Amino acid sequence: MALVLVTFTLLLWAGTALKGLQLLRAPDDRLLRTVASGLATAAIAFTVGRHPVEGWLDGVYPGIPSLVRNLGMTAAFYLVLAFFVYSAQQHRRAVGEMLRHRAIVGGLLALAVLTWALAPAQVRLDPRAASYEGFGHATVFQALAALATLYSVFHALRHGVRRVRTAQRRHLRIGLSVLVIGLVGALLANLLSVVMTLMGIVLSPQAPALTAAQLAYVVVILFGIPGVAFGLAYPIVAGMVAAMPVWWRHWRQHRALRPLWSEVTRAFPALTLRRTIGAVRPWSIHARRYRRACEIRDGLVMLAPYYPAAEREDAEGTATTERCAARLREALRARAEARADGSEPVGGEVATVLAPRNGGGAGMDADIRWLVELSTALRRGQFVESG
Repeated sequence: MALVLVTFTLLLWAGTALKGLQLLRAPDDRLLRTVASGLATAAIAFTVGRHPVEGWLDGVYPGIPSLVRNLGMTAAFYLVLAFFVYSAQQHRRAVGEMLRHRAIVGGLLALAVLTWALAPAQVRLDPRAASYEGFGHATVFQALAALATLYSVFHALRHGVRRVRTAQRRHLRIGLSVLVIGLVGALLANLLSVVMTLMGIVLSPQAPALTAAQLAYVVVILFGIPGVAFGLAYPIVAGMVAAMPVWWRHWRQHRALRPLWSEVTRAFPALTLRRTIGAVRPWSIHARRYRRACEIRDGLVMLAPYYPAAEREDAEGTATTERCAARLREALRARAEARADGSEPVGGEVATVLAPRNGGGAGMDADIRWLVELSTALRRGQFVESG
């Protein structure tokens, strides 16, 4: 059991780290921020209950682990609710609904924290065990914490069932279904928690009924929490796996554009675009491919005065890629000579610019495919010349 909990805690921290890195690249993504916060609070809640962290925190102030564990799990389920609300509704309506949820959950947790602070030290150390022995502070604390969690889980489950019915993508529907099953388990576990708290008032801690309820609680929570975590993670992982072919194609195109990009940026060193940090995620291969293509297209335009006079097939747009690469090599050579001796550019008219055979009207992907062909032809020609 201990090994399972440690493994699950490590997985939670790994998920938190992954979401944290993604959040650095897209700090304005509200849904990503919600998921990252939910994983972090769950990871903290599980960590404070592990040895030696629990013992160290109890040495700092008795009962801190039990408080953080209860608040952390409630916050995690509240953030699951926030994820559903923000992903399914318009911003203004979602903010209004979350204000209402925040007021109710926050009020219950504030009362729970106040009760915990006023409780004796032995109650603060383990409120659940103390509630079975009839301590009033422990019973109130456990009831308030369970009610806050029940409220969050119930409304998250309500939104989750609705999202499962409307989900179109298969991997999203599977993930949401597992998440809903996990939420059902969490709902049952928290109902059992309330029942055990009430049973502790009238039964002794050794009562068979209370022992059975405790066992059922452990079994349900061990299925519920991983189900919620898996349900949140599955659509993300499945989406990443489904996107791998696109990622691989974009990586190959980015790599294939390098010879052409190197020549163009050598001719115009100031051409490189500034890499801004924001929603475009500048470290992704998709953004780097797009930026490299934009820099190349700008360079081809800036080379216009250096191109040799256009021939008939160039004017008609029927020139082969090899012919375009030959004209580009001549333009680059003329640009290098002009930079070396400070002379004015000579050659074709400014309007004479290399362009895709489709005229640039088929979108950026088509332009990049043509630029890859041009880069390959340019590199092939360089090998021929050097040979």
